Amino acid sequence: MPSALRDLVVTVLAVITIWWVTDWYSATLRDPLFLDGLVLSCAMGLQLLLHLQNRGLFALPGSLPFWSGVHIYTGFFVVGAFIIHTSGSLPDTRLEWALWLLFVVVVVSGLIGTYLTRSIPDRLEQDGERVPLDSLPAIRSAMAQRASTLLLLASRQPSFKLFQGLYDATLHEFFKAPRNAFAHLRGSNRPLKKLMFELDALETDLDRDGHEVLADLKNLVTSKNRLDFRFAHEMALRIWLFVHVPATYALIVLSVVHALTAYAYRSGVD
Repeated sequence: MPSALRDLVVTVLAVITIWWVTDWYSATLRDPLFLDGLVLSCAMGLQLLLHLQNRGLFALPGSLPFWSGVHIYTGFFVVGAFIIHTSGSLPDTRLEWALWLLFVVVVVSGLIGTYLTRSIPDRLEQDGERVPLDSLPAIRSAMAQRASTLLLLASRQPSFKLFQGLYDATLHEFFKAPRNAFAHLRGSNRPLKKLMFELDALETDLDRDGHEVLADLKNLVTSKNRLDFRFAHEMALRIWLFVHVPATYALIVLSVVHALTAYAYRSGVD
């Protein structure tokens, strides 16, 4: 079964299960909000423990891939519990709105993170040996220096102006910093093909030495494109956590405030 379909099935089953339990609970003349609220709290507490384990601050028995799967499916379970707890309606108070918006941010970033953590490692493995993210700037700088050296070699050619024009218009910015991040994440090679087309256009006006310089430049452009591919994917794995983790902590804090407020209100009413 494809992972996306499996995730959908898990979410639907979670919603049905929680709906059945809360319906049974309400039939006993008890307030089901306390039950599904407790389910939400326990599930979010488990998510927090799993996050602390990933940070090396907490140890759980079992392998990391197993608990990563538990984290993902607990997240889908929380979605079902949240739908039941809110009855699919929009919030009324500011606190509820803050909780609702944070929950949406956590769920959306979690879904994005699930896709990224499942797809990116395979992409990077297919591209070759992984390079630490902190090493990429130094490699990129060396490539930019090499491009400048090739331009210096091209200055001896009668067609130097062609190299200089392309370098000033495109290559200088290309080697200066990471480029085409969204294209790499989409799996598109259009920016590379466009740049190669511009390089190919120089061939008809070059002599033998010029062709050698151009071939080296093409190889360097290909290597830089692969470096940008790695940078885009490694950064994507980091950036989504900068959204997901803080939003999760904020959601947990507000959930505690919400639970205490609801309990105090109910106790006052009773």
